Amino acid sequence: MPSCVIELRCDRRLLDHEFEGYKLNLQALPQHKLDLISSVDKVYPDDIQYSFIHARLFALHNHLIVDKWDPRFSFYYVDKQQQIRNVTFENINNTFQSGVVYTITNIERRPGHFNIGVIFPSPNLVVITDGTGYLHIVSTGARNGSVSESWKTLHSTLALGENKCYTILDSRLQENNEVEFLHCLLQSVEQTDKQFNSVLSWVTFSNDGIQWRQSLLRQVQGKGIVHYGALETDCTALYVASNNMFKVTHDSEKEIVVKTPEAPTQIIYTWMQTTEDISITLKLENKFNKKHLIVSVTPLTIKVTYAGKDYVNGKLKHSVDSELTTWNIQENGQVDILITKSESKLWDELIENGDKTGEQILDPSLIAQVHERLSHLCSETEVTDNDQSLTGFNAAELEECDAASEEDTVLTRIDIIKHEVTHRIPLSVNQYLFHINLEPHQAPALCLRHDVDACIWQPYAQLINTETWPVKHIGTLLAFGYVQSSKQNRKFTACSPNFSYSVVCEASRHIFIYRHSGNRDCQLRRRTGGQMQQVKVGMQHVVNIDSYGEVLGVEATNEYLFILTENTLLVIGIH
Repeated sequence: MPSCVIELRCDRRLLDHEFEGYKLNLQALPQHKLDLISSVDKVYPDDIQYSFIHARLFALHNHLIVDKWDPRFSFYYVDKQQQIRNVTFENINNTFQSGVVYTITNIERRPGHFNIGVIFPSPNLVVITDGTGYLHIVSTGARNGSVSESWKTLHSTLALGENKCYTILDSRLQENNEVEFLHCLLQSVEQTDKQFNSVLSWVTFSNDGIQWRQSLLRQVQGKGIVHYGALETDCTALYVASNNMFKVTHDSEKEIVVKTPEAPTQIIYTWMQTTEDISITLKLENKFNKKHLIVSVTPLTIKVTYAGKDYVNGKLKHSVDSELTTWNIQENGQVDILITKSESKLWDELIENGDKTGEQILDPSLIAQVHERLSHLCSETEVTDNDQSLTGFNAAELEECDAASEEDTVLTRIDIIKHEVTHRIPLSVNQYLFHINLEPHQAPALCLRHDVDACIWQPYAQLINTETWPVKHIGTLLAFGYVQSSKQNRKFTACSPNFSYSVVCEASRHIFIYRHSGNRDCQLRRRTGGQMQQVKVGMQHVVNIDSYGEVLGVEATNEYLFILTENTLLVIGIH
């Protein structure tokens, strides 16, 4: 079954066309700092990890780990001793509580290893990938009390086998018939003779109440960059946003059937139209006999037969005046049939529901008319109704960030059971920016550029109607699509869960915070006209982080922005 192409349509109620932009606010935001007892553990790519895929995986690894199941401001990071440390921020008295909760043992770093990954699939479990190939399932107990080293290892395994290193993207826990199933999505990089491929491994573990064991391994692979990878909430499908298509390459439970491509259908007639009539052309066999040609046209049907063979047969898309039908046979066997439309309009197809044996040919004169009607859209001069010409836009005034992206990213839904792509959402126009975990029981939401704004889209599990994929527009970051594109040195981008502000974080110099709350007391002078006018603007704050070193992680909450560097956790108040 071919995949369905889904179009993203914004909810206009979540857009604000009166919003003009951001005004720089020099007022300092409150800051609170914690000097880390032990610095953050960070792995750098080595000589065998030189691809662009490797560079993105290492550079954009977020070392600040958030626990969405814990309502407190509770975060985790891995230190140089491979200890997982918990840091909790008390916003009442602006203090920190810190301690070690788990120690990862037997790590010997070698070429090809990745950073340690930590993810929370449930309120009492954590999945840890040590970057060397081992995956640990660990019991945490209730994570809403005091900090103590109470985490216990339940299961450790080389999930992908010997010498297979990876990082973790997503994890989800299910329960079925008193058996727990833990699904983990891992990303690794595989080198072939010609290129590096991204490999997404879906590993499933089961727990019968006695012990955990690995039960399934499924893999999808592609040569593109994985911008976004997540498990569907019911764990029957995989979401992948990449600049290349991915396909299922391995399933330990079910054999992958390679479908033979269908032979192309032979075109036996062509048709061309104007707004008034349709011309059908076909070619008879050599040594034809005119008496064997039968042309039958009614107001709603057409049938063209020669010597018992149907050339055209079916219900017309719209009605025609059958009495005006004419046809002619040339000496070389070419048959030209002219039918007249009942209404003056263009048809999107000749036969209702389509006909693979026929092909439409565009009329050159019709193309010229369309180009003439649309020429004003490609001109720097605007055409008005009273035939006056006004200056529209100057192509030389376009900025670099207004240029279309060359990267054709597509968000796909892959049915992991049927081994096929069921839905596709082209993102070449809606540029991918980042993703955000809003609810622990839902897949991460995507932030996509929409004109000058950035829209937040939440994918939900597929409904009964297989032609739809409910990806819902749930929020908008006003003007953020434009402002972030001018920040060429950005490392992390994020936003608060309530979408009240957004963040662009450089690696080591500045943090740009854009608060979206409108301010109608501001007066600005428009470029055209010169008059002062009250406009709706937001506030831009710039935080200098030169003294803290490289930013290794970021997490935005509704009240605070948390920034992790090698030796510091910085908390910025957003009020």
